Amino acid sequence: MPSRQASSPPPVAPAATDELARSRGIQHATLVAILTNSLLTIGQVVIGLFAGAFSLVADAAHTLSDLVTDLLVLLAGRHSADPADTNHPYGHGRIETVTTLVLGAVLGAVGVGFLWSSGIRLQGIEALPQLHPAALVMALLTLAAKESLFRYTLAAARRLNAPMLEANAWHARSDAASSLVVAAGIGGSLAGYPFLEPLAAAVVGFLILHMGIRLAW
Repeated sequence: MPSRQASSPPPVAPAATDELARSRGIQHATLVAILTNSLLTIGQVVIGLFAGAFSLVADAAHTLSDLVTDLLVLLAGRHSADPADTNHPYGHGRIETVTTLVLGAVLGAVGVGFLWSSGIRLQGIEALPQLHPAALVMALLTLAAKESLFRYTLAAARRLNAPMLEANAWHARSDAASSLVVAAGIGGSLAGYPFLEPLAAAVVGFLILHMGIRLAW
């Protein structure tokens, strides 16, 4: 009887292999962002409530919104490398384009939120509570973590040629800017100048809004 040979799996095309590696790289970078934002959210809420820093708690809500966009990027990174099918004859690569558009819209909304909140704070400077110095320490730690996350994600995005990952990197940079606003506001409040926080928030709000519109376009 002729011997039966085990059938070998069909060879994987180099292009498919490269796309799979790219997808895994996007997922890895996004998982790092998810872990970082999760830890920062917990730290900001705990320290913010302890120190009486509402701005830090608000920044925690901003960081929490990053988890949502991180999950969007993770989902897109997994499915953008899927092969073409009946419903997607040109593949799933345009998921990245849609995700980039969503991230740009989120940035625009965050910018509008900064402008709105800064206006409210400017009208109620006298009602701002006394802050504990621990809030400033947490704000500076958040700023350093967000800036490091931005540089890491941006490097990964350019290495993998992933526009949606680059959009997420700039989202992290906008968070670093918001953390800078919080740090400046808390520092100014501790030094006796509470008006610095809403004023800086307005400037950063315009910058984030502009960035969001550019990415969405």
